[in-house]
Amino acid sequence: MRARLEIFPWSDNFATGIAEIDEQHQRLVGLLNTLVAHLAFQAEAPALNAVFEELKDYTVVHFGAEEAIWRQYLQDDPWETGHQVAHADFIDRLLEIRAEGEGQPIDDVLGRIVSFLTHWLALHIIESDKRMAKAVLAMRSGSTLPEAKACAEREMSGAARMLIDTVMDMYDRLANRMVQLTREINQRLAVERELRAARDELLRLKNEAVEATVAKSRFLANMSHEIRSPLNAIAGLAHLMRRMGVTAQQEQQLDRIDNAGHHLMDIVDSILDLSKIEAGKFVLEQTDIPLKAIIADVVSMLKERADAKKLKLEADADLPPLALVGDATRIRQALLNYGTNAVKFTEAGTITLRARVIEEVADSVLLRFEVEDTGIGIAPEAIDRLFSAFEQAEESTTRKYGGTGLGLAINRKLAELMGGEVGVHSTLGEGSTFWLTMRLRRGTSTTPRVAASAGEAAEAALKHAHAGVRVLLAEDNEINREIAQTLLEDAGLAVDAAEDGLRAVELAGAGDYALILMDMQMPRMGGLEAASAIRRMPRHARTPILALTANAFAEDKARCLAAGMNDFITKPVEPPVLFATMLRWLEQPPSSH
Repeated sequence: MRARLEIFPWSDNFATGIAEIDEQHQRLVGLLNTLVAHLAFQAEAPALNAVFEELKDYTVVHFGAEEAIWRQYLQDDPWETGHQVAHADFIDRLLEIRAEGEGQPIDDVLGRIVSFLTHWLALHIIESDKRMAKAVLAMRSGSTLPEAKACAEREMSGAARMLIDTVMDMYDRLANRMVQLTREINQRLAVERELRAARDELLRLKNEAVEATVAKSRFLANMSHEIRSPLNAIAGLAHLMRRMGVTAQQEQQLDRIDNAGHHLMDIVDSILDLSKIEAGKFVLEQTDIPLKAIIADVVSMLKERADAKKLKLEADADLPPLALVGDATRIRQALLNYGTNAVKFTEAGTITLRARVIEEVADSVLLRFEVEDTGIGIAPEAIDRLFSAFEQAEESTTRKYGGTGLGLAINRKLAELMGGEVGVHSTLGEGSTFWLTMRLRRGTSTTPRVAASAGEAAEAALKHAHAGVRVLLAEDNEINREIAQTLLEDAGLAVDAAEDGLRAVELAGAGDYALILMDMQMPRMGGLEAASAIRRMPRHARTPILALTANAFAEDKARCLAAGMNDFITKPVEPPVLFATMLRWLEQPPSSH
């Protein structure tokens, strides 16, 4: 449907008094309005061309009909011949404007067409056609040609002519301004349509990004689960073999199995950490931080590897007593990332871990940690990309020393999350000093809480204080179920095992348990549903339920807690962690669960 714009509205003042001519004029005015509307609304060239062709054809028909009337009464009169010339000039001028407009800005063409059409049509109807119509009507009433022309001239007096000129000058300007405003409005509407389209496209891209993130998280969660489950079996079986007694050679082989498993688990954890940080789902814990204990832990964890390479390992942490709050696990992880790299890339010499306070304000403290080594060093051109994911100084470094290149990228992200930054000073062939800063909030206690069983092995404590206690184990993987049951029974506990969530609910409904270990992904009924069902049982309203699962994401832990579980242990399970966590919950009074 064509847009309409009444740039030249028809009025009875334009009527000539000859019905067939007035009818033709109204149709012609309609065509002109349609043409101008197409221009004002920025119609495409094919639509515009069609209107031009229609206007051209119509004017030929209309002019022919009109000229037949003039010829009947005014044949060979200068008025009649001059009118024919005006009609021909109109068609020529219209085609000329159309041709001149090819390739020119539409605004320029629009201005010329509107000015020509509105001015010509109004003057042609009011001045020429009305004057000739008055003469024709007078002759129809009996006047001679000279009398009829004289009568028409009197009625079209000078005052009327002046009025026509004044009105047309005003109308000409108004018509152009009206089209201009219309174009501006439509340009604005076009911009708004483009903005809406852009917004819709951005929304579509956002939705696709969200869907991709969800798919990525789902893939990583599944990948983590599928890797952790067999690793749990490998680590568990290796642990059980050690307990049964092995030769020195077998002990060495089991150590290699453990090291390979830990290495694979470190890669999985690093990928998951980086993914969670980039997705904005990484949450730092806020607990009291024993800084000196953390540094001592890192030194202790690095000592065996340093001793194996005959490296000297030193700690320089001259820290005042500070009550700080933050994520102790992530601070330890960042220092271990630096320390592990230092040991890996150092063949001889010393590795030094330092910690300093560089700024104290009322509510926080800015700390700087450094790990200095006497290793291979880093070329200046490689330093800029060191803290990017999956990057190492050189490909030859990866081939010789191994590694994923994720540790430094994670350190950068962790430091940024804790309000700090990372960096390195290095000299090729002499060594490197990797550093990071972090801002930690002030806390209220400088002494970390100590468990009642501190200093005593958790497994021994279980045997001593909780021998014979009944626990329920829900685990669908047969090997992992066998390993966990053996570990628990060796610790003196009485174990009922369930192969899925539905069986766990049946056992829990039939008897009392001091503690329940629940896997998340199981057939028939999953761990979340089973935990909720068990928690609704009056006899287990306060029974500790611990998730024992290969689902390691923070949202997995949140889902477990929301389902009524009390704690979360990830696979592969470290027996000391399992025993310590169980001991902690078994020693708590039921009212605190």
